[in-house]
Amino acid sequence: MSSTDRQYFKELRLQQFRGLLAVIQSGSFSLAAKDLLLTKASVWQQVRALEEEFGCVLLESVGRKIKPTPNGLRLAQLASPLVEGFDSIKEAFSADLAKIPASLSVATTPSCLAYELRHAVECTRAQFPNAHLTFHDRNSPAAIDLLETGEADIAVAARFEEWPSKPTLEFFRVSEHPFAIAAPAGHPLLAGLAPKISDIAQYPLLLPGPTANCRPHLERLLRAAGVWERLKIVLECSFPGSLLEYVDAGLGITVTPVPPALLSNQKNQLAPIPGRQTVLRDFSSVLGHEPVFLIRRRGWIETPIAAVFRKSITPGTRLP
Repeated sequence: MSSTDRQYFKELRLQQFRGLLAVIQSGSFSLAAKDLLLTKASVWQQVRALEEEFGCVLLESVGRKIKPTPNGLRLAQLASPLVEGFDSIKEAFSADLAKIPASLSVATTPSCLAYELRHAVECTRAQFPNAHLTFHDRNSPAAIDLLETGEADIAVAARFEEWPSKPTLEFFRVSEHPFAIAAPAGHPLLAGLAPKISDIAQYPLLLPGPTANCRPHLERLLRAAGVWERLKIVLECSFPGSLLEYVDAGLGITVTPVPPALLSNQKNQLAPIPGRQTVLRDFSSVLGHEPVFLIRRRGWIETPIAAVFRKSITPGTRLP
């Protein structure tokens, strides 16, 4: 075999892994082919070649979706850093060669922007005063979507285990947001003993919307408590700030994760929100906390500016 043949074989193998990852991420040979600018048949042949090479089935049809088998998921986890790292080489080298100003694109939530990231921004600006920082304001699922499509370098977002796994991403825990009841000052749920989960069914309820990160977790707990069918839902919205706005307007109460800073100075578990008529009551003993992570693509080459930003948020444990 000539050296030219060997180089072609290596490039073909890389393309095969890239095809497998694209199908797993999109759930479709057709969508994967569109993303890779290839034909559907070409992508199918790439995956089939891998199956023959490793002697096992990597993908299977589940309804109208293509899903990885356990072997396919494991191979994708092993191959993803290799493909991502290879794809990052040209960009990383070009940036260093051209000595362009450092840049970092962050997809994150309004709450994280307001409460979690200021220190990280100050530290990053101190070390990279000429850097170009870009922030994309989204709810958590949308922020993670931007990261997956490469429109952001990293994401700082919340994620519960109720959502499907993301094998192509790495998660580093940075914070957690306690669930709280938000109600107008003087509301019965703000007085007396700690409320039970069934108590919220007595009042008009503003609920985080179906696309909110906390919705599957919250809905699971409400159904388990047997109160879901009795809820008086008057508004569903995916942004906590909007929920608090309409609680303040007297439309009802809400249960939602809030930045810990809003509850840090509370007395008797009550925390008035400055500038509002709304008061928060810690409800984390009943509904728990929403974990917040710094998230990056597996195999992505971390730049110096990204490392400073990550370390200044003080990552903790990794999501299993």
